[in-house]
Amino acid sequence: MVIALAVAVAVLAPACAGGGSTIRLADGQRASAHGEADVAGVSTTVIEMDDFFFRPTVLHGTPGQRLTVTLSNQGNALHDFRIAAEHIDANVDAGTPVTVTVTFPDKGAVTFECRYHLLQNMRGELVAGG
Repeated sequence: MVIALAVAVAVLAPACAGGGSTIRLADGQRASAHGEADVAGVSTTVIEMDDFFFRPTVLHGTPGQRLTVTLSNQGNALHDFRIAAEHIDANVDAGTPVTVTVTFPDKGAVTFECRYHLLQNMRGELVAGG
C-alpha cells in the first residue's frame, strides 16, 4: 500500500507542476512543454495560459515581426505574461482575456514568463526564424 502510494505521488507530482515534459529555452531556463506554433506572416494569435503552462510554449515568427497576442487564462490561478526586454507585464485573471503586442527579436529568441509561477517552469519564447 505504501509503495503504491509512493508510485502514485511520483507519477502525479509532475502533472501538478505544469504537466509532463520540459524543454530548455534559448536563455537556458526550463519551460513546461506544451507545443510550438509557426506564426510567421500572421498578425494575431492566442496563447492559452493554464495551471501552470503556456500553450503554445514556443512561437516561431520572422525577425522584427509584431504580433498581437490574446492571452486566455484557462486555469484557476491568476497568471502573468511578462517580457522584460519589451517592458510587457500583464496580469491575466481566469476567464478575462488580455491582449498585448509583442515583437520578435531581430535574431535568436526572447523569453516570456509568468512571474507568479516560475518555480513551475511557466515560461515560453518567441523565436525569430526557423
